Amino acid sequence: MPFDLQTIARRARLPCGAMCLLVGLLFTGCGGGTPPPEPVTITFAFPETDVTTYEKLADIFREDYPHITVDLRPKSSDLLGGIDVDDSDVLLTSQFAVAWMQSQGRALNLTPFIEGDEKLDPTDFYPGTMALFTVDGQTWAVPAGVDMLVMYYNRDLIDQYGAAYPQIGWTWDDFLATAATVRDVNAGVFGYAPNLQLFDPMLFMVQHGGRIFDDLQNPTRTTFNDPLNIEALDWYFRLMFDFNVAPTPEQAREAFGGSANLRTGVMQNKVGMWTGFLSDRGGRVQPPEWPFDWGVAPLPRGNRSATMALVEGYFISADTQHRDAAWQWISFLSQQLPQRMAPVRRSLAESKEYEQQVGAEVAAVARASMEDALLLSPKLAEFEDALGVLQRAFSEIAAGRFHPAEAMDWAQQQFE
Repeated sequence: MPFDLQTIARRARLPCGAMCLLVGLLFTGCGGGTPPPEPVTITFAFPETDVTTYEKLADIFREDYPHITVDLRPKSSDLLGGIDVDDSDVLLTSQFAVAWMQSQGRALNLTPFIEGDEKLDPTDFYPGTMALFTVDGQTWAVPAGVDMLVMYYNRDLIDQYGAAYPQIGWTWDDFLATAATVRDVNAGVFGYAPNLQLFDPMLFMVQHGGRIFDDLQNPTRTTFNDPLNIEALDWYFRLMFDFNVAPTPEQAREAFGGSANLRTGVMQNKVGMWTGFLSDRGGRVQPPEWPFDWGVAPLPRGNRSATMALVEGYFISADTQHRDAAWQWISFLSQQLPQRMAPVRRSLAESKEYEQQVGAEVAAVARASMEDALLLSPKLAEFEDALGVLQRAFSEIAAGRFHPAEAMDWAQQQFE
């Protein structure tokens, strides 16, 4: 006899709909289907400047994963990372942390998660970015975003002096011409202010063809006194001593009211151009907001184009008790537009949504700069002392105590 719900319902004197419900319960069990996932709380450590961003993203994530609560733990950080894994399931930190975390067994190997996630395509990431977090063929973090040095300029000041705006594809000659036009001795205005703390002389050295290390991706020794380095520094510091378009520390103190700090001159409308990270546009990372109309361009090119790029990545602690939930959070974050950094996935960087978020000029500069970015090897963290010596050498040149050749010879001798 065929299975007929209507016949069975009549004999049982039940409505057909009630019988369907009864049969459903019999075949699925009294619980009415798959039980909901157990509630989970994961902790997430990240730079404190990103609090607003991750508060919003955590709310959106909760809508898709109501059983996962993300406990946000903002931390102070520095240029080389500075976010500790001790009290977090997931953390956002720089490429310089990967070697230590992997060697100490502090990071979870993410290769199996990446291979099993259809939403995360490694080929969508800019070349080399995933490799920064890969050791011995295994990936220990997912790139989150990239920050690079760019050239900012004060549009109001450049318009006042009738100089040309920096733009994509400009050269050292173009840079010098704009700086010279904006220079105003009587007003204490300079066309450019060096940022020795961010190693911008080093970028000019690389653009000229010089080498800071024997191999930037696998460094074993410093090469500070490379002849091309010295040639580049001779030109760079002529901006102060010959062309007088950039201030010496003494001139900066006189022009900026007793402070040699670059930011003081920028905020006083006395600097036409300066280098900085893309993340700080408009004063986002270091308030207050810039009180003028500003623009941004890639660094000017010498014999080649080059800029320094810092990449941050999402790690999972090897000690986490919630691996799947931590990965779901990372997978979700990887599909979102970053706020502070530039996107590290091409599909996001080239999207209209990114242009709408940051403006067409910033988006174009981020894309162009990424094509010429020096993705600094995590192994450079082992040369932190050497970079400190290099920074000191730059300061000695700027103070007029050493010529570039003398300073680079001295710096090199510290490591031979």
